[in-house]
Amino acid sequence: MNKKWIAGLGAILLTLGIGTAVYAADGTPSFRDMLPFMQKMHPQLSEGELNQMYQNCHQGNGMQQSGTMMQSAYRFDDTSNL
Repeated sequence: MNKKWIAGLGAILLTLGIGTAVYAADGTPSFRDMLPFMQKMHPQLSEGELNQMYQNCHQGNGMQQSGTMMQSAYRFDDTSNL
């Protein structure tokens, strides 16, 4: 019975590990991929402003720079969408 549990747990962990590796290898989604989500989250911004926000968040190696969003001009006092 214990061997079956260990084998099952091992299979689950292996599956999750492979899935994570495949997801990570896919890379950062493009602006076009993110645009519908960004428009839903920020309906008051134009496509150009959303593109600038995307570029600010994905500068350099594709990782968001520490504090970029907090220092950007895209802070809003409107919390009604939260």
